[in-house]
Amino acid sequence: MIRHLWPLLIGFSVWALAFTALYAVQYLGCYLGWAPQAHRVTLVAGAAIAIAVSVGVLVLQIAHVRRLGPASTFMHRVGIGATVAAIAAAIITFAPVLLASACT
Repeated sequence: MIRHLWPLLIGFSVWALAFTALYAVQYLGCYLGWAPQAHRVTLVAGAAIAIAVSVGVLVLQIAHVRRLGPASTFMHRVGIGATVAAIAAAIITFAPVLLASACT
């Protein structure tokens, strides 16, 4: 059954993993006293990598749907929309690493 749900789950699964990883890096940087510039660069790089991976997943999903052609299912097409929504969520939720102060 999970095989049929992967198109819906993959985009937000990548987002959730990246979100958790960025929070962990945020905490570790503050707790360990990293230099503010290094901390910021690490957070921005992590956000950029997460968005790039999400876009890569989207490209793979689109290629898969094109390869299937008329045999693609409704779930595959909805999965593409869910991944686009996950990319938008990543851009919105990861934006504070560009603007907010790293540690209080």
